[in-house]
Amino acid sequence: MALLSEESVNKELNDRIGEVVESATSRFTAQCYRLYEAPPLGTIVRTHLTLDGEAVADSYAVVYSISTRSLDPGRPIIARGEEEEREEDVYRSNPQLSRLLCTRFEALLLGYSDGKAISYSLPPLPPRIYAFVYGCTPAELKAFTDTFGFMHLLATSGLPTADEAITACLRQASVHREDPQSFLVQAGRVLAAELSGELSRLNAIVRRLSP
Repeated sequence: MALLSEESVNKELNDRIGEVVESATSRFTAQCYRLYEAPPLGTIVRTHLTLDGEAVADSYAVVYSISTRSLDPGRPIIARGEEEEREEDVYRSNPQLSRLLCTRFEALLLGYSDGKAISYSLPPLPPRIYAFVYGCTPAELKAFTDTFGFMHLLATSGLPTADEAITACLRQASVHREDPQSFLVQAGRVLAAELSGELSRLNAIVRRLSP
């Protein structure tokens, strides 16, 4: 992968969401830099694929779960707002909460690109721990969803939130198309082939995609 220009580096800093804190062959967990600022369900995010210490490709994944929890598993979260009028006042009265809590999201790997072509399959290696996670630009999202090759891994993932992630992902991608409705119709046809034996599931997803 070519060295990034100063402009590209600055852009990546602005697009950076968080860092990988758990990693496996098909998915990863990332911790956000700011509390409650996870990308929405169905968002396509990317990380760098590193081999021999060098970033050689971009891996793409879809957000399928978001959680906010205590940074210390041995320190349970307790109610703090009995005397407060508004929820925001709880955080104002307890500024330490931003250091005691964290927001994380889980993402399913859907493909990777060497900058020339996109492969809709699992990357040869998962992202490293502390790998930076970035939001995709509209151009990157459009390029990744130009074909529906990513749908197979998502539709067959077995995740309990897979159908909601599919719907949200397709809706987000359609926004950047000249004809969003045509894009969603094409996606529905691809889903019909992927879920040919799961008619009730297919119908439920298609209903969610309808305006």
